[in-house]
Amino acid sequence: MPGMGLHSFKQGETVKLKVNSLTSMKTLLPVGYYRLPFCLPADGQVRVDHENLGEFLSGDRIVNSPYVLKMKESAFCEKLCSVSFGNPNETGNRKKQLSEDEKNSLKVRKFIKNDYHINWLVDNLPAIAYIRNDSGMQILGSHGFPIGYFNEFNIPYIYNHVNIVVDYHEVEGMQDFFRVVKFSVYLYSINDQTSSVESCKEANPTEHISYKTAQSAGPQRLKGDVQFTYDVKWKESDVSFGHRWDVYLHQTSHDSTGVHWKAIWNSLSTVLVLFFLIACVLVKNLKKDFARYESVMSEEDLEDAKEESGWKLVHADVFRPPEGTLFLSVIVGTGVQILLMSLLTVICALIGFASPNHRGHLVMALLFNYELMGIAAGFVAARLYKTFKGKSYQKCTMATALGFPCVFFSIFFIIDITAAFYGSTDAIPFSQIVLLLFLWSCVSTPLVFLGSFFGYKMDAIEFPVNTSPTPRKVQDQPWFLSMPFTILVAGLIPFSACFVEMYFIFLSVWANFYYHFFFILLFVWFILVVACVEISILHTYIQLCNENHHWWWSSFLIGGSTSIWFFLYSIYYFQKLHINLFATYILYFGYTFLASISVFLFTGAAGFFGSFWFNNKIYGSIKVD
Repeated sequence: MPGMGLHSFKQGETVKLKVNSLTSMKTLLPVGYYRLPFCLPADGQVRVDHENLGEFLSGDRIVNSPYVLKMKESAFCEKLCSVSFGNPNETGNRKKQLSEDEKNSLKVRKFIKNDYHINWLVDNLPAIAYIRNDSGMQILGSHGFPIGYFNEFNIPYIYNHVNIVVDYHEVEGMQDFFRVVKFSVYLYSINDQTSSVESCKEANPTEHISYKTAQSAGPQRLKGDVQFTYDVKWKESDVSFGHRWDVYLHQTSHDSTGVHWKAIWNSLSTVLVLFFLIACVLVKNLKKDFARYESVMSEEDLEDAKEESGWKLVHADVFRPPEGTLFLSVIVGTGVQILLMSLLTVICALIGFASPNHRGHLVMALLFNYELMGIAAGFVAARLYKTFKGKSYQKCTMATALGFPCVFFSIFFIIDITAAFYGSTDAIPFSQIVLLLFLWSCVSTPLVFLGSFFGYKMDAIEFPVNTSPTPRKVQDQPWFLSMPFTILVAGLIPFSACFVEMYFIFLSVWANFYYHFFFILLFVWFILVVACVEISILHTYIQLCNENHHWWWSSFLIGGSTSIWFFLYSIYYFQKLHINLFATYILYFGYTFLASISVFLFTGAAGFFGSFWFNNKIYGSIKVD
């Protein structure tokens, strides 16, 4: 329809009803719609909708359907097709050759048992599903609707009739052009469908099949010839096109907005308490230390000062390059890359890239930001490695460019093979894998090398104090400063600032809920980073006061310890899903492990630079001989 804009339809014009992958909360493995013996389009041709890389990575496979919808033209008691289902005895002889009808029945029965849901789209709007029963209308929401159900005697039934209701709104200033603003589906299971349809047309050809009609016919068992039918009704709505997603977003937000803000205030209070703890305890002690060190004191007073505070005693070792400088430089550079990627992605989501109307765009923004921030990873890794007086410049650059992507692709490849083995749409087509490799090798890697070039060109970072040629021996540390204990405890504080938001993100990723609290997410992101910086600084100060100058690695590990609690929470969330399919374990824990590594790297980098800044400040404020 040239010149009339997208999403606008004339009266009588076809409005395509498309179908997405079947999804299940029990298996987490989406599969193609026509994997089951559903009615094919009239011409028998299944056409895949144009999909971007983000949709492929999200497991979406949108194809055409046989349902015919014409703008403002209602249709009632329309036959779609008839599908034959056998009645195989699942507990009987497995060696018996099953007929095609029996295979259909077994397949659909299995999908119903695994709670697979159908996902329909009209003008990119998902269907809001309803089921009527004796107790009233049950709203299933816009996260798909079931194929069928089992009764109390474990007999399978299938929903074979749908009442489709499409709300429309006339385009302002464009007479006779309309836009879809809502898409609803009412599910029915109706036995003896052929006679029911004929009687429906004869009795009331301008009304939907009613619940009373469906109840009198009885539900349709998954057995014999099943007739699939549908009704279409159009309703004029006052909802404008710009607000058509409100009803979908409010399904998950009207009860949770308050929870988000309460969590924000709790998180903010945690960070503020930690900040005032640092301000009152740490800064007060530092001022006292500065006063003692800068004043002219007797030897006896100086000895007392040294006994009270030991952080000045390690001034000649505090900036000594740590062991594993190359690896530390690489992971800090990668952490900065992921930190900036996450920030830019949240900002992109905030300005509209995450709109549910643009499927896959958020994933594409995440990929693009990761590729783009390769220049930051190369620059930080090179500058840090040069500061540590490293010599293997090329090795450092190659490790930064290839290290994290190789780990990611290795795990991702295992997940992809598993998904392909089970026939899931989570399996990425080979062409898209080639595209990912192209983006990595031809965009991200050159940017890492470019950043490294500028990083090595710059002078090494200068420290405020000199390093002695002989390292100072570190005294035995108390048990509460041991790394396993401090890592476990320290990570709990930043995690407490974001775990509520994590719950909603998990719902969005694994339960297909819409997440749109991106302003709150941006706020939580800053709180998380600040909390990681604060806890790392506090630990570094305590460590230095105990004359332990090995802070380089510990600052990174303390900041990144949030990822441990992130992964533990993912285990807790998985327990609630009640899944027993091995492939789902690989899929879920593979992706959550990759997410945990990413969280570890970017929170670790935040803690590292927080401690680095702190040490430069305190040692740059004293005079040492």
